[in-house]
Amino acid sequence: MSMSVTNPNIAKTSMRGLTNFISDLRNSPSKENEEKRVTKEMAHIRKEFKENKNIDGYQRRKYVCKLVYMYMLGYELDFGHMEAVTLLSSTKFSEKQIGYIALGILLNEQHEMLPLIINSFKEDLLARSDYFQSLALAAICNIGGKEVAEFLSPLIQKLLIANTSSPMVKKRCALAILRMNRKHIGFVSPDSWVERLVSVLDEPDFGVLTSLMSLLIELASENPVGWEPAIPKVIYLLKKIIINKEFPKEYVYYHVTCPWLQVKLLKFLRYFPAPDESQGGKVLGEILTAIFAQSESAKAGTVNHKNSLNAVLFEAINLIIHLDNDPVLLKQTSLLLGRFLTVKETNIRYLGLEAMSHFASLSNETSIMIKKYQDTVLLSLKDSDISIRRRALDLLYGMCDKNTCKHIVAELLSYLQTADYAIREELVIKIANLAEKFASNYSWYVDVILQLITTAGDFVSDDIWFRVVKIVTNHEDIQAYAASTVFNALQSRNCHETLIKVGGYILGEFGHLIADNPQSSPLVQFNILHSKFNTCGAPTKALLLSTYAKFVNLFPELTQQTQEVFKQHQSYIDAEIQQRACEYLNLTSLNEDLMQTVLDVIPAFIDAKDNSNTTSNTANNSNMINSQDSKISSGGYNQSPQTQIQPQVQPQAQNQQQNVSTNGLDLLDPFGLGLTNQQPTQQPTQQPVYQQQQAESFSPIQNDTVSSFGQQQGGFNSPTIQAAGSPISSGGSDPMQIKILASYKRLCLVTEGVLYEDSMLQVGLKSEYQSGQGRLMLYYGNSSTFPLTNFNITLNSIAGLTLQPQSIAPVIQPKAQLQQPVTFTCTAEFTESPIITINFLTPGKPITISLRLPIVISKFFEPLRLSSGDFFARWKTISGKPLEIQEIFKSTKPIDIQSYNRVIQEGLNITVLKQVDPNPNNIVASCLFPFGSNGQPINSYIRIETNPQANMCRLTIRSQSATLTNTIKNLLISHLQ
Repeated sequence: MSMSVTNPNIAKTSMRGLTNFISDLRNSPSKENEEKRVTKEMAHIRKEFKENKNIDGYQRRKYVCKLVYMYMLGYELDFGHMEAVTLLSSTKFSEKQIGYIALGILLNEQHEMLPLIINSFKEDLLARSDYFQSLALAAICNIGGKEVAEFLSPLIQKLLIANTSSPMVKKRCALAILRMNRKHIGFVSPDSWVERLVSVLDEPDFGVLTSLMSLLIELASENPVGWEPAIPKVIYLLKKIIINKEFPKEYVYYHVTCPWLQVKLLKFLRYFPAPDESQGGKVLGEILTAIFAQSESAKAGTVNHKNSLNAVLFEAINLIIHLDNDPVLLKQTSLLLGRFLTVKETNIRYLGLEAMSHFASLSNETSIMIKKYQDTVLLSLKDSDISIRRRALDLLYGMCDKNTCKHIVAELLSYLQTADYAIREELVIKIANLAEKFASNYSWYVDVILQLITTAGDFVSDDIWFRVVKIVTNHEDIQAYAASTVFNALQSRNCHETLIKVGGYILGEFGHLIADNPQSSPLVQFNILHSKFNTCGAPTKALLLSTYAKFVNLFPELTQQTQEVFKQHQSYIDAEIQQRACEYLNLTSLNEDLMQTVLDVIPAFIDAKDNSNTTSNTANNSNMINSQDSKISSGGYNQSPQTQIQPQVQPQAQNQQQNVSTNGLDLLDPFGLGLTNQQPTQQPTQQPVYQQQQAESFSPIQNDTVSSFGQQQGGFNSPTIQAAGSPISSGGSDPMQIKILASYKRLCLVTEGVLYEDSMLQVGLKSEYQSGQGRLMLYYGNSSTFPLTNFNITLNSIAGLTLQPQSIAPVIQPKAQLQQPVTFTCTAEFTESPIITINFLTPGKPITISLRLPIVISKFFEPLRLSSGDFFARWKTISGKPLEIQEIFKSTKPIDIQSYNRVIQEGLNITVLKQVDPNPNNIVASCLFPFGSNGQPINSYIRIETNPQANMCRLTIRSQSATLTNTIKNLLISHLQ
């Protein structure tokens, strides 16, 4: 005779009155009848609670259940909460259970009644009943706020590691700690009980182990240091399950043993480097081999069986890729991933393509292993699911090398003609990257880019054709070929505007190389370009006018035709075109020697190696092209360029603004690919010398940079340092302004302190943030011996931040204080802190004080924890301005990596990722801003390379928002410098 274990506290009787009440509401013929029944029942319950002093537990829980049901139907409740609290003190499980259920529905983390029930939570946690403890833990997870966590977390931790706690309680304790730590990042500090917590892994109950591993993964993802003692135990558990087959039968799910626990154990190991033999490294290799063997020998089963088996298998693959220390396992992984590419299930193919992308990026050896699957991946580009097409594109990009480049680029160009618009921009950028990175000759590269422009010109960013112009300009051997190719392309009836820009630039500079051919004579070149003139936008027309001016210098016989065009546009509505037409008309009518000097052929762009030795003449030569031309970052292009290339000659009115030397990037050899996209910044005349000093001080970093972030970084700019949201200041040398700035910067990192203080007024604040909401309590203290009258505050919202200040009294008595609550909501990215203006009268004169409130965008950041592989994959998807910014700055004090980590993680709420960059002097971090202007969360990725000997830092930020990228840069430089 079998016996089932039941809770002896559960009442056997049902509440008939509750059942009848619910039936009445469900059977109401109309909404009005339902409201009448609810109103009648509420009045009856209110009367019972108020007048019946001897109400028993059964009646109380029945009435509370009715109130909860009415509340769930949408009716407002203004009573009954205390009755639910009263049920918590009952010794009967049925009454206590209803009390916890009611409070879990009626209350939230910010409810004013929550502090009243903390003692009830504590009493139930200290009770000997597993059921009472479980009820309390479930309620803490649901409605426990910061105050509950502060008060009860030590007790919950003790219950978790106590030998007397039952498995049921330990499971809930682990999940409660996990919940509290997720709600209040870093609140749970396990430093003092790591050893005891790791010892819980010896627990035989698999339910406890599953819950505990969720907690350990969360804590290890924040900071894996200190959790190394858990590695041998985790490996032992995997061996126990997979090799020794020791597990409870009830944890077998569709013939797969404990799949959820296996996944969590394998995922935990990914936060640590490869374990040595003493930690069980050899055993781990046997375990991974066994997992592969199970997958190969497993019979085709149900969908649930396949899903659970694949969950374990993909986690094992991710761990093998992370460890990257066993050639045999890596080879097996490549074979297994190859099989996944041909299965029918879309999810499996997606995961296979994604894992293979990570696998290909490990080394040349792993990239060679998957070359044989190239045709299969190419077929995936035609899949009906766009997510599969995107992953296949990423994988092809990672598989490409010098041997396969032409074939892959040809296939991608063919696919581009039929690709849907959602993927075209990404496809164009990747084709351009590959064409430049692996081009065997420049002619092929030019052909590819022109074909890109012809096929998908709308998706070709300005950076791509900027780069073509630079390459053609710097290599004489392809100038004639480029001019001929562009000329032939322009003869098409429908030319994309980007092609006209390229044609105008190249023919203006190198059209004379093909002028001897009657079919491409100067007049023919002019006629072809001018036939497109009226269909172009204003920037292209401006460029073509510069081309015509160049034609006059190269082909004097075209003077009449070009001057006629200039005369037609002397009164053009667009100021830029009008100015160019007037100046070019006068220029071509003046002294011929002067015209030849001004309209001379553009010189080659300066090599980065010679940049530090440039002279003022070199700086003047940069007038030939806009100083903000975006360059290639590790063979990549910007996706959202904001600048337009300027014509070969700038009018005099613009020359003063364009007199900026190109920054330290290799513009001559596009195939070296060792440099980062960087925009030049206007600097004083000493810029070249300072750049040379920076390059020397960073030489160790350039040589030792790890290639996990793409190519080696280089090409530094002079730093442009500006404080993020500095307080309003009339002079940097004023001691009071220096003090205000220091207070502001400090409060950007903490939640409370003094913002302003002088002999009359002290302004302090306390702040708290949760999700997109914030609350600020401002304190205005009168330090003088006279009252401050007509005291008023002006505080306006800014773009992305809505503030709602409460009104305050107009007078502050001597030695008294006023408080002003301010609530605010973040709705989008914002760059500056809001300004508070304080006005008041003293016996002497009126006073006005303007300050910046320390509300910065980092206050709304949420943690973004990434493994090494995930970080690298996401880092590589973003490149080029304005989404990428790189800045160099000199620290005013000795560089302390630990101090930098504290400022970044604890002060600016940016997650510092450990063991991503093996160089201890480098910092890798990421963060999530949930309130992007487009309604989507924004991820940001940060890398800080330091040179302690030279006291210099190089900051690189890549984000999905240009505004956020620039704001984070200003914040970090302000607080780290």
